[in-house]
Amino acid sequence: MKIIKTEVLVVGGGGAGLRAAIAAKEEGAEVLLVSKTPAGKSTCTQLSGGGFSLAAGGFSEQDHLESTLLVGRGLNHIEFVRTLVAEAPDRIRELEGFGLPGEWGRGRFNTYGKAPSWGASIVAVLKETAQNRGVSLLPWIMILDVVKDGQKVVGALGFNFRTGEKIGIAANAVVLANGGGGALYPRNDNPVRITGDGYALAYKAGCTLRDMEFVQFFPMGLAEPGKPPFLLAPLFADAARIIDSQGEDVLKRYRIVDKPVALRCRDTFSRAIANEEGEGREVYIDFRSLTKETWPKDNLSQSQREMLMRNFSCQEKPLRISPTCHFFIGGVATDINGDTGVPGLFAAGEVAGGLHGANRMGGNALSEVFVFGNRAGKAAGKWSNRNPVHESPERTFARDFEDGHENLRNIGQGTAPREFRRRIGEILWNYAGIIRDEQGLRAAVDWISRTKREDLPGVRTANPKETLEKMEGENALLVAEMISRSALQRRESRGAHYRRDFPETDDRRWKGSIFIKKYGEVMALEFKPLS
Repeated sequence: MKIIKTEVLVVGGGGAGLRAAIAAKEEGAEVLLVSKTPAGKSTCTQLSGGGFSLAAGGFSEQDHLESTLLVGRGLNHIEFVRTLVAEAPDRIRELEGFGLPGEWGRGRFNTYGKAPSWGASIVAVLKETAQNRGVSLLPWIMILDVVKDGQKVVGALGFNFRTGEKIGIAANAVVLANGGGGALYPRNDNPVRITGDGYALAYKAGCTLRDMEFVQFFPMGLAEPGKPPFLLAPLFADAARIIDSQGEDVLKRYRIVDKPVALRCRDTFSRAIANEEGEGREVYIDFRSLTKETWPKDNLSQSQREMLMRNFSCQEKPLRISPTCHFFIGGVATDINGDTGVPGLFAAGEVAGGLHGANRMGGNALSEVFVFGNRAGKAAGKWSNRNPVHESPERTFARDFEDGHENLRNIGQGTAPREFRRRIGEILWNYAGIIRDEQGLRAAVDWISRTKREDLPGVRTANPKETLEKMEGENALLVAEMISRSALQRRESRGAHYRRDFPETDDRRWKGSIFIKKYGEVMALEFKPLS
C-alpha cells in the first residue's frame, strides 16, 4: 500500500473543494486535493448554470435573508443564512479577482458560461489559482474511509480506480467537499460520479447528518422523446407558458405565483408536474409567443435560445418537461466553519446541511460553495497548524484496509455493479422521490435492508472500474437508507419533502430537523425541534 503524507487533505474537486484548498493553503498548510475525476471536471459546479444569489443591485442583505428563509419553509439554520448573506458578495468579488468574468444584476451574479457547462469558467479559474499557490492535485482517487486514531482524524484510505492501487493518505485535517448524491436518482442533472460518497464517509466516521429527507428536484428538465435530457433556464418559467396536454395553464391551476417560480418554488412546481404525470397528463413549456425582444435577457436563457430553436423547434411546438433530481438539501451537520464535531474533520458545499432548510433557493448553492468552502478550508488549515500528526500512520492504515474493505478483493461472478446501482435508483425514484407515502417508504426501507444483507456481498468486482462502481453502490445503499428512513419519520409535507398521506405542513409537531448518527451497526434517527 502506498502512503502519501500531507497536512490538509481535501476530498472533492468542485467549487467547494477547490475553494477550501486555496483557503487552507492561505493558512500556510501543505494541501493535497483528491478527486474521482480531474479537478473541476465532471462536477456540479462545472455543470451549474453559473448563477449566484447574493445582495447586489438593489437587492439588500435583508432581501436575501428573507427570500432564503421563505423558500426554506422555516427550517434554515439562521446563523448559516446570516453568514451566507453577509459574506457572499465579498467571496464573488474575490472570484473576480482570481480572473472570473461575469455580470452583476439585482440579487445576482452570472458568469459568462456556454452550454452545457456554464460553470466551467468558475472551476477553471479556481484550479489555476490553486495550482499557482501550490495545492497538489491527485485525480482518479475514491476515498473509502476517513481514518481516525481514537477520536482524532489522521487521514484517509483511498483507491486509484485506474490502476487498482491502494493508497493511505496521512493528514492532520480532512475536508469533505465531494458534493451530493443527485446521480443516484435515474433522472438527474448531476455528473455520474456524484453518488453520495461524502455522506457515507461522514456517517462511518461518526458524524451527525441532518435533513436527509429533503431532496430537491428541478421542475424544468427537458423530456422530449428521443432527445437528451437538458436543464432549462429557470427564468423561462415566468416568460413562457407552462401547459398540460390540453393546453391549460399548470402554474395557474396549482396557484404557483411567487416569481421567479423556478428559483423560489421548485418544490411545489416539481410536485405539480409529478401530480399531472400521475394522472396521465404530460406537461409542456410553450415558447411560441416569445420573440427575440421578450426572450429573457440573462446569460443562461440567452445561451439556450439558438440551441432550443435549432435542435428542438421550440417556436413551432411546445416542449415536454419533467422534474429531474437536482440537489441534496441535507447533509453533514457542521458549525459555520465546517467543523463536523469529529476532531480534524470538516465539510463544506452540498455535502453539508443546515443552510437551506427544507428547500433551496436557486442561486444559493454556488454562493454557499464559496462562503463555506472558504471557511472550512481556513478552519482546517488552522487546525492542522495546531494539531500535527506525529506518529507514523502506516500500521493504522494497513489495519483499516484489512478490517473493512473486502470489496477490494475481486469477485468475477455476480450482479454487475451498474445494474446494482440502477436498482437502487429505481427504488429511490418510485418510493423516495417527489411524492411519497408510508407504504412506499416502508417498502424502500425493507428492500434496502434485504439488499444490503443478501445482494451487496456478491456484486461483481472483476476490475478496478467495477470495484469503484461497487463501492459507489455500497455508499448509495447507505444514503438511500438515510433518505427513506428520514422521510418515513417526518409525517408531514414541507418543502422538498411531500407525503401524500400527510399533505399538510405541521409546525406544531414537525418544525425542526431529523438527525442521523451511527451507533454500532444501528442507524439512529432523532427529531429535534427548532430552537
